[in-house]
Amino acid sequence: MNDLDMLQWLLSLFVVIAVIVMLAWIAKKTRVFGSNHQQLHVIATLPLGPKERLMVVQVGSEQVLLGVTGQQINLLKELPEPLVNSQPELNPFATKLAQMMKQHNEK
Repeated sequence: MNDLDMLQWLLSLFVVIAVIVMLAWIAKKTRVFGSNHQQLHVIATLPLGPKERLMVVQVGSEQVLLGVTGQQINLLKELPEPLVNSQPELNPFATKLAQMMKQHNEK
């Protein structure tokens, strides 16, 4: 193997590793793989600033209002009456892809 072949091989290796790292970062940020927590659901979110928001979270059969910042999460109130989940799914692309794959497998 000459030097040019080795350089092309190393460059290709670095590109493949960079693509894998980038795809892993995107998957983490977009929550492609979802969550396997069956008892924890985000019901509603209200952004208040770049890193601040209010969230209604369902924990089992109880709902709580949380204040979320970049540094901490505070319990603001336990809700006496549950809210209806009006927020769309976190990742509609993953849901649509799963439906299409299921339809394709049934054929």
